[in-house]
Amino acid sequence: MAKITLYASKASRSLAGYWVLEELGIPYTVVDVDLRARKHLEPEFLKINPSGRVPVVSVDGMIVSERPAICALLADRFGYGSLAPKIDCQDRGPYLKWLVYATTVVDPAIAVRASDLDAPLQHTTWDTAQGAVEILEHALDGQTWLLGDWFTAADVAIGSIIAMARFNNLLPESQILNDYVERLKERPAFQRSEKLTWPPEVFSS
Repeated sequence: MAKITLYASKASRSLAGYWVLEELGIPYTVVDVDLRARKHLEPEFLKINPSGRVPVVSVDGMIVSERPAICALLADRFGYGSLAPKIDCQDRGPYLKWLVYATTVVDPAIAVRASDLDAPLQHTTWDTAQGAVEILEHALDGQTWLLGDWFTAADVAIGSIIAMARFNNLLPESQILNDYVERLKERPAFQRSEKLTWPPEVFSS
């Protein structure tokens, strides 16, 4: 059995790392990299991920960072054909697109909106938050998940960002995305992951 270690921190973007592992239902251990205690800047962790960011996953010693890459690796390795479409499946292309779209478009669009910055390059380099919402609305209109009735790791990558952004009121209003988030929140794996990422003590500290 593979030895899987998740490097994560509470109150962070580690939700996606927890979530994909919980969806797969495979055993893993967690190393707490407390961001508030600045553990992510300590030399020991920087050897694992020089960018000093979480989540990071180790699978039998192979280190992978960046949420879409973590989702892709784990889904292909442990959920090939279920959480990840197979390479010859017609859904493989859209699946990969949404994995990449999560952090190349949605994340920066939300960051710009949250910071209230004037970033003209977003129109040609990624998109505005409104533009990202409209693309996702088009994809989800009339269907349950990004690939229709098939929940995949792409929903983890996109959904983890959208759920956090919606909680923090960082996205333009969208009933389609509101409904999508509610469906995501009904998944037991999401509920377990949310509790691990945002335990009650985070809100009381």
